[in-house]
Amino acid sequence: MPDPVDIIVGRNVRALRSKRRISQLELGEALGLTFQQIQKYEKGTNRVSASKLHQIAVFLGVDISELFEGANPNDGAGKQGLSPEAYELAIYYDRLRSTAGKEAVKTILSIMSGETYAEALG
Repeated sequence: MPDPVDIIVGRNVRALRSKRRISQLELGEALGLTFQQIQKYEKGTNRVSASKLHQIAVFLGVDISELFEGANPNDGAGKQGLSPEAYELAIYYDRLRSTAGKEAVKTILSIMSGETYAEALG
């Protein structure tokens, strides 16, 4: 299973690359990698080395910290016991701006699981 931080970094690489209209092939060529390796980085399947993170940041013209946006180093204790999929879902949930949208998500998940929040904790 991919580490949640690898998923976040990969998602950020993909978003920044797409925003600049750079293909996976172009990024891969700039880094001396195949586009398949870029795909694995972006999915979080493979970890990106420190030197490649630096190269990616330089090529995309961003500060390296932007590649880690959304990965809070103090969240380690809070995500214990969560699967990478649950953690990824939590990231998307936190990005919802609508209170009604958040309530709808909670309601849907409660209905699908057949449990209330209190029952799920208990």
